[in-house]
This record gives sequence, structure tokens and C-alpha cells, in this order.
Amino acid sequence: MKSSNLAPILQPRWNTKIVASKNAGKSDIIPIGRARKDQASTLRGAGNEPAPASSVRAIAVSGGKGGTGKSVIAANLAVAYAERGSRTLALDADLGMADLNLLLGLAPGHSLLDVMEGTPIDQVLIEAHGIHVLPALNGSFPLANINEETRHRLFEAVDTLDDRFDTLVIDTAPGIADNTVNFAAAASEIIVVITPESLSLADAYSCLKALHHRVGLTRAMVLPNKIRRPSDGDELFDRLASVVNRFLGISLTPLPPIPFDPQMAESNEEGVPLLVYNPDAPASRAIRQVARRIEALARPEDRQGGVRLFLRRTFDKTEKEAGG
Repeated sequence: MKSSNLAPILQPRWNTKIVASKNAGKSDIIPIGRARKDQASTLRGAGNEPAPASSVRAIAVSGGKGGTGKSVIAANLAVAYAERGSRTLALDADLGMADLNLLLGLAPGHSLLDVMEGTPIDQVLIEAHGIHVLPALNGSFPLANINEETRHRLFEAVDTLDDRFDTLVIDTAPGIADNTVNFAAAASEIIVVITPESLSLADAYSCLKALHHRVGLTRAMVLPNKIRRPSDGDELFDRLASVVNRFLGISLTPLPPIPFDPQMAESNEEGVPLLVYNPDAPASRAIRQVARRIEALARPEDRQGGVRLFLRRTFDKTEKEAGG
């Protein structure tokens, strides 16, 4: 990326027209999930009734840099969907770091490395806090550096679960490496998490640029995190959307901001999602609002098929890139 492209992100907000209006996506909330009784059902607060059954959706939570709270958002978003009655699978695609294990208080006996080596995926799945998890392995160099063929096998293994889950939440690795881009591209919805930190917007732009040029990304959702004032979330989105509209033309949609909440760090230390640790915490309520907003914005084509979308979307895009 040229330095001139970065400058607008790091400067005060531009007074220019933004491609993504904050009033975009006024469609009604589309019910999801299948009502079922599980651990998450005890966490439902007022207004969080389970929704009727629907097709699966795959959501990638991404960001240009570490420290944005991306993994924390992914873990809690998965729990939020489970609270709504959705059979939810969280996939830790930060393959060599395995942050989801720590955030969910897990010490799994198997990981995606075992899947890569031939272990049936059912033996790797682990259940916690009302969701199922496909864990990565902390410090695994082979898993963090898998090639395209191995990644294909992992995708195929995940696809065998297509009739067991309604929602797939993918916690991608930070940065723009091959694994990050391909796991993000496999989802029907991509969320880019940003924070008020000075480098966050520049790194988010780099992430979007890589996805746009390598897999043809044309739209994404933006989630401001660790926000101390409501207006800060709008300002962060405006600054990112301005430069993205100018240089990339990707349509960005803002999601409700997540406020800075000290209880988030407390829950992380305990290895318990905030929605379980304190269902009424400000950030817990905000994350539930994010889940509702994502459903309101969902398009019919994002709901076709099962987790098999995970594999098909990725290789359709890869073939298109190779042919282009």
C-alpha cells in the first residue's frame, strides 16, 4: 500500500460522501437457528427469544492487527447466536495461536492438527458454553503454515458438519497471510474489527485491500470495539469508509459499537465468555445487538446450503482469481 493511501486514515475524519450509509440494510430481522434447550438457554435475557430454524450462515471475524479484541468478539458472538437458539460452531482459524482455547477456558486433547493428520473431526469437536468449538493448537508451526492442499482437506472436514450447525463463526488470524485471507473468504459475511488505536484503521484498510485484490471482496461489515463514547464508533467508521470508498470501492456497513468494558478483561482472565460471565454487562448487551444487526442485514443468497458454503465460496473465488 502506498503511504499516500494511509494518510487519510490517520487524519481526522473526512467530510466526504461515504459508500456505506448508516441507514443501510433496513430489512426486517430474519429468524435464525433452532430452538433448543442447552446451557446457553439459561443465559437468555429479556428480548432474546430463540428464533425458528433457518439455513446456516458463516461469519468470519477479522482485522488487520492483533489487539483489536477480534477473538473475544468471535467467542462472544458465537455464544450470542447460541442464546438465540442457533446450533453454533466456532472455528479457531488462528491456527498456531489458539486464542479461543484460552478465552473459552478449554484445554482440548485434540486440535485441527489432528484433523490434518487424519483424526475424524467428531473426535476433535469440543462443547463449552452452549457452543461447539474446533480448536487450533498454540505454538504449532505446522498448523500455522499449512499449504493449500492441507487447507482444502480441513475445509472438506468442516463441510461434513453441514447438517449439524446453523451458524459458523470463524476467528481468523490477524494480518493478511494466505490462511487469514482464505479462511475469511470462505465466509458469507466478513466482519472487520477496529479500535480507537492509531494503527487499527490503517491495518483494517490493509486487510480489506488484501481481500479485495486477492479474492474479490466487494462488501464487509465494520465493528468498532473498545469504544468509550458513542460518537467515537461513528467517527472511526467514517474515517475508514472514506478511504476505502476512495481507493477500493468496497461497500462497508457499520455494526453497533462495542463499548469499552472492564468486565471483558475480567472474563477473559477467567476463561469465560462475557455473555456467560455477566449477561447484563454493557458489552454483553452490545454483542447481542450486533448479532441481531447481522441477521437484519443478511441477504437470501447468504443462507443457501449448509456449511458446504465454506468450501465452495473459497474455491470459487480462488479459481476466479487464477482465471482472471
